[in-house]
Amino acid sequence: MKNKSEGICELCGHYVALRQKAHIVAEGKKRGNNLLMLCPTCHIMFDTHVKPKVHKALVEAGVKSLPESWKKSIYQQAAEASAKALKKKIGG
Repeated sequence: MKNKSEGICELCGHYVALRQKAHIVAEGKKRGNNLLMLCPTCHIMFDTHVKPKVHKALVEAGVKSLPESWKKSIYQQAAEASAKALKKKIGG
């Protein structure tokens, strides 16, 4: 290991052999402060539950200029993009 945090999920703190890069802001930079190194379970939780709930709380608190990618889970976004592409493909 290069350092003691290598292999540790930044959310749950468990050691995992393979961590995944989670983008804090999907539209943002693909490195540095815009990334979290997470275990697969925390990555799913971050994308499906944490981002949308934090977005809603910040909107209710009056915060402006929030990332669009936080409104819905990454899976909702993917499903909508697929439906849109299919509709375009069949001429609808």
